[in-house]
Amino acid sequence: MGGPERKQRDELNSLRDRYPAWHIWMSQARRLWATRKGSISPSWNRDSRWSMTIDADTSEDLDKQLEQQSLLG
Repeated sequence: MGGPERKQRDELNSLRDRYPAWHIWMSQARRLWATRKGSISPSWNRDSRWSMTIDADTSEDLDKQLEQQSLLG
């Protein structure tokens, strides 16, 4: 793999390294997704912005969302 594919793979690996509590992948539609790993208990006390799964068009957008989610717990 070279060119754009390698860049995308490197960006995904970088996100995976930065956010080990998340499973991060690219869909067949070339959209980036992340879902929390592990057993997550339901809670009424969570911030309404807390998400189990998020998606984005670019690695930069996903990185921003993951950073926001990390602040929410």
